Amino acid sequence: MKKAGTKKSVRKKLSVWHYLKNRDTILATISVFLIMGLLALIPINTHILDPFKLALHDFNYNDLVYSKMGKNKNTSIDTNIVVVNIADAGRLEIAQMIQKSYDAKAKVIGVDVLFKVAKDPSADSVLNNTFNTKNNVVMAYNLYEDHSIFKPEGYFFNQAKNKGYANFVGEEEGVIRYFKPEVAYGNLNYLSFASAIVKVANPITFDQLSHRRKDFEIINYRKSSAKYLVVSGEKLINGEISTSILTNKIVLLGYVGKNEKDIEDKHYTPLNAVFTGRGVPDMNGIFIHANIISMAIDDAYVHQTPNWINWTIAFLLCWIHIAFFIKYSLEGHIWFHLKAKLVSLTMAVLFVYLGLWFFYYFDTQINMTLTLAAVILALDVLYFYESFALWLHKNWGFKTVFHHDVH
Repeated sequence: MKKAGTKKSVRKKLSVWHYLKNRDTILATISVFLIMGLLALIPINTHILDPFKLALHDFNYNDLVYSKMGKNKNTSIDTNIVVVNIADAGRLEIAQMIQKSYDAKAKVIGVDVLFKVAKDPSADSVLNNTFNTKNNVVMAYNLYEDHSIFKPEGYFFNQAKNKGYANFVGEEEGVIRYFKPEVAYGNLNYLSFASAIVKVANPITFDQLSHRRKDFEIINYRKSSAKYLVVSGEKLINGEISTSILTNKIVLLGYVGKNEKDIEDKHYTPLNAVFTGRGVPDMNGIFIHANIISMAIDDAYVHQTPNWINWTIAFLLCWIHIAFFIKYSLEGHIWFHLKAKLVSLTMAVLFVYLGLWFFYYFDTQINMTLTLAAVILALDVLYFYESFALWLHKNWGFKTVFHHDVH
C-alpha cells in the first residue's frame, strides 16, 4: 500500500466482500487489537499531558446526553416523592418533621442525615425512639471500608429498624454516575439508602432490583432537582403546609441548597453544564437518592451491552474499515491517505453519536471506546502490517495482496 504521489499500477476493481475474505484483511484487523493491547500495557506518565488530564478528568462522553442533549428536560414532575428540606434544623426539629410525615401516613420516610455522635440527650432520646419503633422510617448512615472490612458509622445504627448507607460510588469530588444497591460482607448484607427505602415502599420493586444482581447500577438521571416537590421542614412543623401532600408518598428528609452557590452536600452529576474540567457541584445528595428511587420504582434502569458485544462490534467495524482501506489503496486512488484519515475521523464522530443516540432513546449504553480506538488506529497499523507482510514475502515467500506493488 503506497501513499499519495507514488506511482502504482492500476488494478482490476474487486468488491469489498473479496477483501473482507482476504487473509491480509483479517491479519491486519487482528494486528490492530494486538497493538491496542500493547498500548494499554504501556504506562504514560508525562507532564505534557497534565492540562488535558485536568480538562478531561472524570469525563464520560455519555454525560453529553444529559448536559447537552437534554435527556431529562421533558420528564414530568415526580408524583411519588416529596422532599422535605431540613435546612439548618437540629435533631429535635428533624424528629418533629418525621412525626409530622408519619402522622400524615407517608408510605415511607427516608432521613438523609448522618447522626455520627451523641448530642442533646432529650433530642437523641426522641430520635432513638423514632428509629426504633416506626416501621416505615429509614435512617441513613455511612459505611466505611477499612482493609476490606466494612464498618457502619452512625449513633443510632443499632437502634434503627430500617437503615441504608448513603455513600455514593465515585472519586471524592468526582461525578456520581453509579450506585451500589447493596454490600455483602460475610453473613451481613448492607443495603444502600435508596434500596432500603424501595424495600419499605414496594417490596416487589425491591425484589426486581435485587434480582438484577448488579454490583453497580448506572443512575438514570431522569429528573432534575426542579422535577421534585420540595417543602420547607420548618413550615411543615409550624402547620403552614397541608400534610395531605405527604399521604402515601415517599418522603425524603434532607438538605436542599439555598441557591446555586450553596454547595453544602452537593455533588457533580452528568447533568452538570460544565462537562469537562471542574465547574460547580450541581445536585444535592437528597435528589441523587430521589433519582435512584424513581428509577427503581418506574423500572427505568439503564442497560449496558455485554463486553462480548462491545468487542464484537469493535472487531467487525474495524474489519470493514481495513477491507475498504486495502481496496481503495490497491486500486490506485489518489490522496488515499488523506481521504482515509478523514473517513476515520468522520466515522469516529458518527460512532460516538450513535452511542449517544441509543442512550438518549433506549436507555442503553454501548461502550464505543474499543470501536473508536480500533477505527482511529486502523490505518496506521495497516501501514505497519503492509511493511511486515512485504518483509515476510521477500524472505519467506509469504503470500500477500501487497507484494505485486513492489518495484
